[in-house]
Amino acid sequence: MKIQSHFALGVSFVAFIAFSNYASADVSTVVQAWRTSDGWLTELRQHTDGAKVCSSGKAFAEPHQFGLSIVESGPITLVTLVDQKQQPTAGGAMKFTADGRDMGSLATVTDGPAFATSEGESAMTRQLISDLPDNAVSIDVADRHYQADLSGLAKAREQLKICKEQTAQ
Repeated sequence: MKIQSHFALGVSFVAFIAFSNYASADVSTVVQAWRTSDGWLTELRQHTDGAKVCSSGKAFAEPHQFGLSIVESGPITLVTLVDQKQQPTAGGAMKFTADGRDMGSLATVTDGPAFATSEGESAMTRQLISDLPDNAVSIDVADRHYQADLSGLAKAREQLKICKEQTAQ
C-alpha cells in the first residue's frame, strides 16, 4: 500500500484532529477496535480492495495537539505524527528520547498534516517501537519538539500483535 493509504488511516485514527479531507479519502471499514485505559486506540480496518491494516494511536497536547500512530500492513510498519496546529513543510529525522537517552531516529517525509516514516524503514521502525518505553518521551522532527506520555504503549503493542494475527486469517 502507498504511504497515502497508511496516512489516511493514521489521520482517521486520530479523529479528533479535524482533517476530514484526508480522513474521508480512506475507503476502509473498522472490523474491530481495542482501547487501552491510557488512551491508545487500536483498529483493524479492511479496505475495499481486501487489504487489512492495523493501527494504534494516541492523542497528545504538548506543545499543542498532535497524534502519534503506528500503522502496520503485512511487512510494512510506519509511524505518523499528525500536527494539528502546523502542517509540516519538510521531512527530516524523527528522533525519540526518553530519560535523556536517545531511543532512535527514523527518516520522515511529509504527507498533508503528517510526518510519516517510509516503507523502506519498516524493520527499523518495528525495532524502535519495540524499544520505546511505556512513559514520557520527547520527539524532535524538523526543528519541532513534541512531548508524549506513551503510558499504555505495552498494551497497545499487544493489541497490534493480536490485530496482525487476525489479518493473517
